[in-house]
Amino acid sequence: IRNLNDLKGRKLILGPKADAETNAAAVESLSDAKLEQHITMETAGSIESGVYAVSDGDVAATIITDYLPPLLEGCGKIAKGELRVIAKTKPVPFVEVFAVGHITDEEEQRLRNALEQVGRNADLLKFLESKTGFVSVAAEEIAKETERSPQSKLSDWTDWRGTGRDGQFAGLPQSFPQELNTLWTAKVTGPALAGIAATEEFVVVPDKDVGLMRDIFRCFNAKTGAELWTLEYPAETKLEYTNAPRANPVIHEGLVYLLGALGDLHCVELATGKVIWRKHFRKDFGAERPHWGWSSPPLVVEEKLIINPGAKDASLVALDRKTGKTLWQTPGHAAAYSALLLGTFSGVRQIVGYDVAELGGWDPKTGKRLWEVIPPRRSDFNVGTPLVLGNTLLVATENNATRVYSFDKTGKLNPQPTVVNEDLAPDTCSPVLSGDRVFCSGYGELFCLDRKQNFKTVWGELNDFFYDHTNIIAGNNRILVWTTGGDLLLIAADKDTYTQLAHIRPFGKRKVESTSHPALMKDRIYLRDSQELKCLSWKAKP
Repeated sequence: IRNLNDLKGRKLILGPKADAETNAAAVESLSDAKLEQHITMETAGSIESGVYAVSDGDVAATIITDYLPPLLEGCGKIAKGELRVIAKTKPVPFVEVFAVGHITDEEEQRLRNALEQVGRNADLLKFLESKTGFVSVAAEEIAKETERSPQSKLSDWTDWRGTGRDGQFAGLPQSFPQELNTLWTAKVTGPALAGIAATEEFVVVPDKDVGLMRDIFRCFNAKTGAELWTLEYPAETKLEYTNAPRANPVIHEGLVYLLGALGDLHCVELATGKVIWRKHFRKDFGAERPHWGWSSPPLVVEEKLIINPGAKDASLVALDRKTGKTLWQTPGHAAAYSALLLGTFSGVRQIVGYDVAELGGWDPKTGKRLWEVIPPRRSDFNVGTPLVLGNTLLVATENNATRVYSFDKTGKLNPQPTVVNEDLAPDTCSPVLSGDRVFCSGYGELFCLDRKQNFKTVWGELNDFFYDHTNIIAGNNRILVWTTGGDLLLIAADKDTYTQLAHIRPFGKRKVESTSHPALMKDRIYLRDSQELKCLSWKAKP
C-alpha cells in the first residue's frame, strides 16, 4: 500500500468518534478523494488500538496522530519503521496530556500549576489558539462531564467486572436511599452463577432451564425489561455447583460472545440473537473440561478473540472474532477459572493470567509464551482476576495469599514478589482498587490494604456477609459489595475502619444464592438471583 487509492476494497480503522483528528478529519479527507464508498471503515475504541490491528495484520491501515508512532516505538510497543505514512489529513488543533493512573496530591498540584502557567505565556497561547490557556475545573464539573461522555465507564458494562475487567465504576453514589427504586423485573429460571453484561439498549444474562438440561442466554430490553431473544441448546452433563454457565458475556461492536460451562462458545448478533459462528472447546480443540466447568470469559484484543480451552496443543487460542477462524493456538496447560487480562508491562503488550498450574504472559500477536511463574505453594484454584497496578501485577489466591510482582525491562515478570500480604487469601474473589487501597474478601473477612504502605492491612471485617463469594465494585471513594446471600452493601473506601454506609436486600427476605456479578449503568444496577433479574436505580422516584 503506497497511497490512498491502494486502500480500495480494504479495511481501514478510524480513531474514536470523540477524536476529531483521527475520525472526522479522516472521513472528510476520504470523502474529498471520493474513496469513502470504496473502503470498509471501522471505529476503534482507542487511538492506539488501530496501530495494533495494523501491526497484527488484521487491517490494511489506520488513522493515528502524528505523535503516536515515535511514542509507541519509544515504549517498545511497535518496531521502528513498522508503520508507513501514506497520507495526511488537514491539521486539527488539539492538546494531549499524558499521566500515570495514580499520582500524589503534591504531584497533581505541580501539574495543575504548570498547566495554569501556560495562560501567562503569549507565544504559547498563540500556538494553542487560546485566549486564556488551561482553566482549572471543579471536581463536580468533571463528574458532570464524565456522565455526559459516551466513552465514560458510566455508559456500559460489556465485560467481566466492567469494560476494563477491573471492577471500576466512576458513578457510585456517596449514599443509598433506604430502598432502591425498582424500574423493572424479568423472569429467569436457573442458578445465578455468571455475571451480567449491559449496554444502553440491551442486557444479556446467562441462564439455565429449571431442569438443568439446557443452557439459555437471554437478552432483554435495557429500558423495559422485555425479553428480546434467547439462545438455547442442550447442555446436560452434571457438574459440581450445577452445570449453569459461569463466564460473563462479552459485548463488542454489535456482537456478544457467550460461553457455557460445558465448552459451547457462540458469537451472536446482539440486536437479533442470530448466531454468527460457534465453537466447542472439546470437539474443536480436544480440551478436557475443568472440574468445575469452563469459566473464563473470552478476551477481545482488537480483531482477535482470545479463549483458553486448556488443551495440550491449544492451551490458549486466538480466533478471528467475526468469523471464528483460528488465527493461532499455543501449547500449554489445562485451563484455570480466572479471567485473562491485556496489559503493557515495561513497554511489552501481553496477555496475562492463569492456567491450572501457574501465572503466565503471552504475546497477543502470536500466542508465544513470554514467561511463567509457579507459586511456591501448589493447588491454588486460580479463580480471582489479577489486578494491574501500573507496571506491577497484584494477584491473590487461597494458598499463596496476596502478592505484587514487578516486571524486568524485557517485559518478563520477576518471579520473586516485591510484596506479600498473608492476611488476604481469597479462594474465589477478585480484588479492586479504590484510590490507593485494595479491597477483597476471603473466608468470611473483607480486607482493606494500603498501597502507599506496601500493601499493609488497614482493616479486616469478619462478618457473615462475606462467608462466601463476593463481587466488589469500586469508585468515587466507595465500594459496592454484592454478596452470595443477596446483600448489597455500600462501604466507605477512604476510612481507616470498616464503615458501612448502606445495607439493602433487593430480593427481600427470600433466600438468595447469587454469585452473578452485577452490571452498572449510570444510576442503574442490574442484579439477579435464581428467579428474577432486576433493574434498580438509586435515584429517587420522580
